[in-house]
Amino acid sequence: MKPALATIERSVPRLGLSCDDLAMSLGVSPTTVRKMVEEGALPRPRVWGTRRIWRTAEIDAAMAEWPTDGQSDDEVAASNEWRADE
Repeated sequence: MKPALATIERSVPRLGLSCDDLAMSLGVSPTTVRKMVEEGALPRPRVWGTRRIWRTAEIDAAMAEWPTDGQSDDEVAASNEWRADE
């Protein structure tokens, strides 16, 4: 990759992430990302053709609903708005 292109790519905001990119961003495996979607901790990806893309804005919103350290199980259940069955 040419240095100028690398600079441009770093300055362009990422609007969507693949499963692998999302997993890397969260520090987990792609399998864990899929499990988190099934459990409702993350939103389902958007579909474009054969591609599955997670919108970064939706990931940010979902993570904002995650419990903080010390939050009770009842508080966690009440705040989890990202359900896999919706």
